[in-house]
Formats: sequence, C-alpha cells, structure tokens
Amino acid sequence: MNWHYALNGQQLGPISEGELSQLYTAGTVRSDTLVWREGLPDWQPLSVALPQLTAASGGLPMANPGMAVQQMREGVTAATASGVEYAGFWIRFGAWMIDYVILTVVSFILMAIAGVSAGLAGTFEKLEQSQEPDPMVIVGVLLFYGVMFAIVFGYKIFMVGKYGATVGKMAVGIKVVTADGGKVSYMRATGRAFAEILSGLIIYIGYIIAAFDDEKRSLHDHICSTRVVMKR
Repeated sequence: MNWHYALNGQQLGPISEGELSQLYTAGTVRSDTLVWREGLPDWQPLSVALPQLTAASGGLPMANPGMAVQQMREGVTAATASGVEYAGFWIRFGAWMIDYVILTVVSFILMAIAGVSAGLAGTFEKLEQSQEPDPMVIVGVLLFYGVMFAIVFGYKIFMVGKYGATVGKMAVGIKVVTADGGKVSYMRATGRAFAEILSGLIIYIGYIIAAFDDEKRSLHDHICSTRVVMKR
C-alpha cells in the first residue's frame, strides 16, 4: 500500500507503509504530518490515518487533527498546512532593491578607488571623436567589469550557499531553500545566480512570473528547483 505525505510545502511519495514508518522513527515526519493513500477521501494526520504506527512509538497526536483535514477539504495547499509561507513578489522585489543598492555603492567605491570612471569617460570621448583609445585604458575597463562580475556573483553564491539569503533577503525576513525545504548547496546557489541572468535578459519576465506562480517561483527558481520562503 503506497502513501503520499506533505512535507515543507511539497506532496511527496508514493512510499510504502514500511518506509513511512522509517521516516516517522527518524523524525522526518510527525504524528501531525498530513498523509494520503488511494481509497482515503481526504488527507489525514498520520496519527489518524495510521494510529497503530504512532501509538507504537509513543507519538502524540496533533492538538486538532480535524482542523488540518478541514483545511485540505477547503483547498488549502500542503505548504500552508505544513506551515510554509512562500515569499510574494513585492517582498522579493524589496530584497532585490536592497541588494541592488548595496552592490551599486560597492561599484562606485571601487570605480573611485581604481579611477576607472575617468578612464571610461575618456575612452568614450575618444570613440566619439574617432580617435584611437588607449589600449591600456580599455584593458583596465574590461578588468574592472570582470572584477565587478565576480563580486556580484560571488556575493550571491556565498550568501545563499552559506546563509540561504543575501543581505536584502535577510533584511525582509526571507530565505532560499530547496524544493523539500532543505539548505541550498553552493553548487545550486551558483546555478541559481547564473540562472538569474536569464530571468533578467527577457525584460525581467523571469522575475515577474513569481507574482503568478502558486509557489511564488521566479524563472531561476524553476530552473534550479528552489523556493523563497518566509523565515519562521
């Protein structure tokens, strides 16, 4: 007999009753975790659907199992029932703006220190006057943008891989997680950072679709199987 269960906003399974028992013993699912199998009219807490399993290990039923069942009947998603709240478009936009300001300030500071702004202006002026620009200035400008590229992507990769959130996301109380609610690895954070380029290239539609997605996913979230959720 195969079972499905709701965990961190996802409906997972099917798994056997033995595997479900192992998950319960390991603490991955609890007595109030919603489960379902073919033949049941609704999703039910584990303690209701398999009372012998939770009773055998001394599990305590949830305080109000009927409430969870009623929520499922009313169309509440597994994410809501398990306490996961996805971050909406506007709060994510606010986090993006904070990060944008931080990175812009850092860029101007670096430009001032390196004197690249003056060299860049001189290069454009020579091009407008059909004069040959200084090759060293061009190299300096390209090097500067290369460093800025590394800073922007290094910032996103390190912060998301280490803390699950950039400074902007921390400020508004949201974080990036995997589809099952786990921590994002550095490899996934790297892929997500580069996938953001695609979200921006198509006139930012990749970001805007988060406003219409059931789980508030942007294009880069779809590509890398991540979610942005509210911190508890």
